[in-house]
Amino acid sequence: MRLISLVSIALLISQPAFSEPTPIDVYDENIGFDVVRNGELVGKHVTTFSREKSSVIVESQMNMNITFMMIPVYSFDYRSIERWSDGRLSHLDVTVKDGTDHIKISSIPTSTGLTITTPSGTYSFDSPIISTNHWNADVVRKSRVLNTLTGNINQVKIRKRGEERIPVKGSSILATRYDYFGELTNTSVWYDAKGRWSKLEFRARDGSTVEYICNTCESEP
Repeated sequence: MRLISLVSIALLISQPAFSEPTPIDVYDENIGFDVVRNGELVGKHVTTFSREKSSVIVESQMNMNITFMMIPVYSFDYRSIERWSDGRLSHLDVTVKDGTDHIKISSIPTSTGLTITTPSGTYSFDSPIISTNHWNADVVRKSRVLNTLTGNINQVKIRKRGEERIPVKGSSILATRYDYFGELTNTSVWYDAKGRWSKLEFRARDGSTVEYICNTCESEP
């Protein structure tokens, strides 16, 4: 049994200007989610932010385990480390364990973009790019994203659907929904008024619905 993993990838916000990534200013030190599949808690996702000299380091970790009649039938483990320098993604290292499959993706900077190494080969992309790790709300204005599950550049259309009240741990908040179309589909992402990632929902390979419910978001009075 294999799920289509996060289109950790899938991504977005109401149009206040977030002209360059400022994750520490927006998120403080971290943001966390409960991973829920068809209404059942199956895992956790945590993204942490730190500074190293002039760079911002963003680490995302997600673990999911699915059982049937108390017997483990599927597991998914994801870890990504991004380095952002001068408002651009400069390095990316991803390791994925998807059931029995092991995947590694990495990138190094060039003068104009990135050289990206994937399981199927190495290529260069000569333009700034945002990954599908969701935290960077600038992605809603982009038409291409770096898929951190495949290492490919995906063409997307991200459409604003409007403000909705969404659940967070113990309460609810208002956030703006964005839906993905193009090479990434069946994915919706929500951002609050400050541009903070607040929810993710996508359809898995087996047709199940997977949601990220924020467990660190501040509830509204």
